[in-house]
Amino acid sequence: MRDLSRRAFLGTSLIACETLRHPVAALAAQCVTGPLPAFLPNRLTVDCASRVNFRTFRQNASYLGLTGVVSMTFVRGSQGTYPAGNLFLYPWLKPKGAALGAGKAWNCVMPTSTTLSAAASPIPGTSLPMDEYFCRLVVQAPWTSFIGVTVDEPHNTADARLDWFSNIDRLADGKGIGIDWTSANLNHPWFGGSHFIPSSDTCYGKAWRQLIAGGLMQASSGVC
Repeated sequence: MRDLSRRAFLGTSLIACETLRHPVAALAAQCVTGPLPAFLPNRLTVDCASRVNFRTFRQNASYLGLTGVVSMTFVRGSQGTYPAGNLFLYPWLKPKGAALGAGKAWNCVMPTSTTLSAAASPIPGTSLPMDEYFCRLVVQAPWTSFIGVTVDEPHNTADARLDWFSNIDRLADGKGIGIDWTSANLNHPWFGGSHFIPSSDTCYGKAWRQLIAGGLMQASSGVC
């Protein structure tokens, strides 16, 4: 009996060690409900097209916002392939922007690789969520391979207190932004059913927020 107890203890200890050595995999059982494995990179990459789109947003913040999505695995779209852990930023039209009409030219591009891009148009007013629109209709890649946020001008003080909103006071270009960490359909398979990326350590939500904030810092630098 003592040998049996000792073997059971050693077996339990080995499982505990493996859990500590592979925390993302261990967390997957309770957080990731989609078809892909858990994923947590050390740093996000930002493609050149997204840096151009960020600059366009800055120059037209009253007219455009940005949808942001992160690839949670290698993805293949209709126009190119993209690595896991890339932050994509793509403009959408606010009402003032839409009021200027379809003929208005915006300096908006879609990525065809991490360094190349093609001319494109902002996301129009649509019933489809903007992050999902980008995945399905712009890059035409599986939307289940992404998580999503919305980037805009800084939130007011009351909204910034809500758990699904936050502000970054200063990016590399010296200006702030507001982030809505919510996605209607992209986030909940990765964050234990939550439609917004948690601000706590739950499902590595805090780590993901820091990664995305770091990606936005890269995008605002304008350097590709």
